[in-house]
Amino acid sequence: MRIPNTAVDVSVGVSASGKDLPEVQRALADQSNKLLAYLKGQQVDRLITTRVSFAPETKYDKSGPNKTVGYSGSAQVSFRAKPDKVADVLAGVLANGANAIQATTFTPTEEEIAAARRHLSEDATKTAVAQADAIAKAAGMKVVSIRNISVDSDNIFRPSGLSAGVMANTFEQRLAVTTPVDTASGDEQLSIRVNITAAATR
Repeated sequence: MRIPNTAVDVSVGVSASGKDLPEVQRALADQSNKLLAYLKGQQVDRLITTRVSFAPETKYDKSGPNKTVGYSGSAQVSFRAKPDKVADVLAGVLANGANAIQATTFTPTEEEIAAARRHLSEDATKTAVAQADAIAKAAGMKVVSIRNISVDSDNIFRPSGLSAGVMANTFEQRLAVTTPVDTASGDEQLSIRVNITAAATR
């Protein structure tokens, strides 16, 4: 079964650099707060900040230890949006604190995947029973009971990831106007395998 992608999981990066750590902390906080406020206004789902880090920027010194010339800070913000809104949201994040779009993944929702798996499991079981009946009949026998039914536990569903070549460039300054890039959500394939053990007699 092919399932339409009805959600987009997005990861964006926020980064800042400066001469001293307090300056970088303030800049990163300002950018992150602006980004989170924008995304909350867009009513995105699963909004979370991860991977906040700070590090010194050093310059090689052949006569001694490397010299610290500044600091950098970064954070990653992830969220889920609707495919029909993601182009505008991706443009907006770059104008509201984010420096880079790191990844986008188009996917069905977990509820849609679970419903499709149930539907496929029912259809596959009916097909397996019908095949068992046909095999038994060809051998001059009939199925008298189903001894075992197992559904393949391997989730064959594989969502496609787009490493956001859409707008994956890093910007040193946020753009005042960003042009949305249209996206196509596509669909995904889900497969289920059902095995049955049937008892037959003449």
